[in-house]
Amino acid sequence: MLISHRYPYLPFRCRVRERSFYAWAYVDTGFDGSLIVPESEASRLGVPLKLTLVELGDGSRLLAPECEGLIQLGEAEMPILVLCLGNEYLLGREVIDKLRICFHRGERVEAEL
Repeated sequence: MLISHRYPYLPFRCRVRERSFYAWAYVDTGFDGSLIVPESEASRLGVPLKLTLVELGDGSRLLAPECEGLIQLGEAEMPILVLCLGNEYLLGREVIDKLRICFHRGERVEAEL
């Protein structure tokens, strides 16, 4: 089980190609994808697999770089698609739907596979 007292964020490790990094991601139940990393990370991740059309919460659309990666949350590890967009790490439904997540009233987040 993964327990975070930094509500509502979960720590993760991600590998894209040869680069590995550790960060905290906001658990975003409104995001359908896997993981968003800040645009500032795009150059460090290398050439994107492709540009993907993304629809934002306000209905606007834009193209964002997308790469294949591997995410590790505690002992759980899974392949994901990583979007480079905005300025915050966001963990989306393609990952969190595979986990049992419990939000403890603003105090902590617990996740397990």
